Amino acid sequence: MHLSASAWYATHMKVFPQNEQETEKEILWFFDLALLLKGVGGALEFLGAILVLFVPPSFILWMVELLTGGELAQDVDDPVATFLRTAADSFTVHPHYFLAAYLALRGVIKVVLVIGIFKGKRIAYPLFMLSLGLFGAYEAYRGFVRHEILLQALAVFDFAVILLTSHEYRRRYPTLASPIDTHIDSVAQ
Repeated sequence: MHLSASAWYATHMKVFPQNEQETEKEILWFFDLALLLKGVGGALEFLGAILVLFVPPSFILWMVELLTGGELAQDVDDPVATFLRTAADSFTVHPHYFLAAYLALRGVIKVVLVIGIFKGKRIAYPLFMLSLGLFGAYEAYRGFVRHEILLQALAVFDFAVILLTSHEYRRRYPTLASPIDTHIDSVAQ
């Protein structure tokens, strides 16, 4: 009998879950990890907003030039150094108050909603999905317009977290499933 590579791997390496309960356990683990990452990220965004307000743009430009000057002298096309210089230049040109307000708002929203989900507040789930959808759409837009891979990847991560959150929400509150979800589930069985 010939097994496909994934079937052999699942049989011999015990990587794939054996039953629905194990699958749910793994999804919950990924959900908790994603929430933790979003909460920590939100806290860092808030701290970044405070730094943006109190650190003058000229200091940031000077620091980046100091850190990347030697690298750019050796390799003019160094992607990391070039990215840092471009980011510092745009930071000093654009009003940093908008950036600080955006980071603070985004950070506070994420932290509050992640805490709400960990505390089991039902309303936190849809609000978290809505906020991630809005922020993710903005990240995707900016990422594709400016051709920034990092923003595109963050948008994909946000949308994956939305899917995990939706799954966990429907698992915890099955009575709130819409009629279409119920119909799809009955057809699938």
